[in-house]
Amino acid sequence: MNMAGGCCESQCAVGDNSPRFRRALWIALGVNAAMFCVGFEGGFAASSVSLLADSADFLGDAANYGLSLAVFSHGLVWRSRAALVKGLTMVAFGLF
Repeated sequence: MNMAGGCCESQCAVGDNSPRFRRALWIALGVNAAMFCVGFEGGFAASSVSLLADSADFLGDAANYGLSLAVFSHGLVWRSRAALVKGLTMVAFGLF
């Protein structure tokens, strides 16, 4: 038996699909969405570009968690596509 075949039969291959992990993603999504709203309102009211940029970061994080939740129960192909989208988005933010 080769080593790759042994790994795929164990629990280490895919990751955690537990309800606790899904709940943690929902909590992270809620916190980041709330912080986006607070930061955007505060930045707009204070005319602070720094706060607006920080709120954009929270929005990006919330979108990341939302995408993770969207593909959470899908197969590895969809999860890997989501990871590619996340990576390309991070590159775009970095270039911007």
